Amino acid sequence: QCGRCATECPANAIPKENPGVTNKERCISCMHCVSICPNHAREISKAMVSETEKRIEAACAGRKENKLYL
Repeated sequence: QCGRCATECPANAIPKENPGVTNKERCISCMHCVSICPNHAREISKAMVSETEKRIEAACAGRKENKLYL
């Protein structure tokens, strides 16, 4: 309840008056709040980690062609 996560959230998804809540529509899932919390009050759910692993695995499954944008 120190409010550090609310102060440092890049998406302003955590209200300063109630840092235990997260606005899921504004949250960009950067996990900055988890990494800076001195009391480990915020954590990543196992379901979120599992879903992220699946998305990364699918995105990195095959070799991609390089594209040059000028």
